[in-house]
Amino acid sequence: MIFKSLTVGQLSVNCFILACEETREGIVVDPGDEVARILDAVREDDIRVVAVVATHGHFDHIGRAKTLIEKTGAPFAVHRDDLFIVERLEAAAAYFGIRTDAPPGVDRLLEDGEAVRFGKVSLEALHTPGHSPGGISLVWPGHAVVGDLVFAGSVGRTDFEGGNADALLASVREKIFPLGDDTRLYPGHGPFTTVGQERKTNPFLTGL
Repeated sequence: MIFKSLTVGQLSVNCFILACEETREGIVVDPGDEVARILDAVREDDIRVVAVVATHGHFDHIGRAKTLIEKTGAPFAVHRDDLFIVERLEAAAAYFGIRTDAPPGVDRLLEDGEAVRFGKVSLEALHTPGHSPGGISLVWPGHAVVGDLVFAGSVGRTDFEGGNADALLASVREKIFPLGDDTRLYPGHGPFTTVGQERKTNPFLTGL
């Protein structure tokens, strides 16, 4: 599988491009900003974007989803529990002095355990609430894109509307830790890490 990451926007969001090597169909995860750079990365590998997927609805992760959708014609997918966050996209960004697109139209509501397919690749969408009620992680053998659920040495904030610290810890314990210590984690901000590293050294998670 083709795997590419870009850090975009004022809040340094990790945007991911995943694609099938054989068919060149792919998805873009969390297009928070800098659509031109994202499209350049897509074109470098002749990828046809067949879906734009949000790990959650916060503005820094979907701020330019509408523009990317218009440029590619791809449908937009998010978990239903974050629809209210998506709808407040512009107002939430304006609070931080940041301008975004209008909210994208939602074409697909992801459910826990649902497959996200492109070409001959299939990922599993796990519902991992806590940072937001509709947070998802995209999982394939040995790898997981986890949004703002867990970071290298930290976890996502839970003081935004719909955040829940107990739910976040339960998501990590029940959905992420069982993936195995060697599983690579790709957070929404900051460096990549592994399940084992976070299990052993993350001060928020060592007691789980």
